[in-house]
Amino acid sequence: MKNSIGAILLGGVFIAGASAAQANGVGAGELGITPLVVPAERTTQLAFPSVFGVASAVAAPGGSGFAALSYVNPRGGVTGSDGDGDFSFGYTVGNPIEGVSATVAVNILGLDPFGESGTLSVNFSRLLRAGGNSATFVGLAAGNLLGWGDAENNDTTYTIAASHLVGITTAGGVEIPMQVSVGYGNESTLSDDGLGVAGPGAFIGLGVGVTETLSASLSATQTQLNVGFSLSVPQVPGLGLSLGMFDVTDNTSRQQVSLGASFSF
Repeated sequence: MKNSIGAILLGGVFIAGASAAQANGVGAGELGITPLVVPAERTTQLAFPSVFGVASAVAAPGGSGFAALSYVNPRGGVTGSDGDGDFSFGYTVGNPIEGVSATVAVNILGLDPFGESGTLSVNFSRLLRAGGNSATFVGLAAGNLLGWGDAENNDTTYTIAASHLVGITTAGGVEIPMQVSVGYGNESTLSDDGLGVAGPGAFIGLGVGVTETLSASLSATQTQLNVGFSLSVPQVPGLGLSLGMFDVTDNTSRQQVSLGASFSF
């Protein structure tokens, strides 16, 4: 099997999908766009290494859109609360390889009642370098903009991230795609006193392509450890599914199970 990150980027063929919602209820669009990629040459490849639970700076190209549905249980990670979901949709303009791309997303927070609360988010991404089997992106995101309903007075969130894509070739000749994403956000860390207060802090995430359709991810903030899996559906181009758990060790008393589905176009 072969999956050259360099060939993928230079081929310039991307299919955008959306990442899962954060544990504190922020909409899926605020975490950035995680592209599923197809190389210019048709070769067998492992799945794009999506990162679950923290931001990624890798972005889709201009002229692509997405819609994403996420469900977490319990809502807000509060034991005894019912599960609930978020719905996000957005569109990207610009080119992250030749310039800067911007993704604007509408995040509807809560499905019942639908549409009574939500926010707007915007993400900027830029390719720093690409060569051989690796590439590096940087990104800046702002969330909780122009909120309405219960989210009207939410504080604006800011996140800066750098993501490195690389293919590691095994002794058997299989190239395993990996993504490492590191960054800092003003509300990326939940307090570990059980109150669920969000504050500033650093984060890191690692994603690895496992099979042709499945990738696995491990991420951490200063107080949480998250584990997730993403699955592309070849029979339905553009469709992606995700399963994950925020705060695996329940260090912040805000452990959540997350399910997600996204569609790119």
